Amino acid sequence: MRSRVRTTKVQIPRQRGRHGAPAAHVIDLGRGTTPLVVMIPDRPTLTRQLAYATGSALWRHRAAWAPSWVALGLFAAAGLLSVAAPAAGVVLAVPALLVPAGWAIVRRWHPRSAVRRRARALRLPVLLAGAVALWTGAACLFGPVNWPLFGLWAAATAAGQAAWWRSRRTVAAKPLTAPEGDLT
Repeated sequence: MRSRVRTTKVQIPRQRGRHGAPAAHVIDLGRGTTPLVVMIPDRPTLTRQLAYATGSALWRHRAAWAPSWVALGLFAAAGLLSVAAPAAGVVLAVPALLVPAGWAIVRRWHPRSAVRRRARALRLPVLLAGAVALWTGAACLFGPVNWPLFGLWAAATAAGQAAWWRSRRTVAAKPLTAPEGDLT
């Protein structure tokens, strides 16, 4: 006489983490034997694998892409402000013009030479902040997808990203060596 093997499929609830929930098949061989459990792992789809690979690559290289993330956030904020409060463009355009003007006055006519030297050293950050505030003000007034503003944003983002990569790739001219003596 032939005995019949009974199987039961049990769905295990989805677990936390990146692995999906496996399916388990419980096989009862009968006649007092213990049931056999066969685990079948969940096979991720190609879309899920690509999303995971893209997300992990972006997370691994997040510091290298910092200027692009900042520029993307600035673009989104300008877009939201252009829809919600276009008058914010005027509020941003005034400091964009006054800060570099004040910097130029301090750099040229301040009575203390140390302050003039410090102002000359801050030339690039002040001009960059003024340019960013001016672009944001114009983007709030006219919309960031206006083609001249979008082209300027894309060019500035590419230039900033290239400068960021260039500054991060600098290597020491002289290799580092361990000091003489005991290292413990």
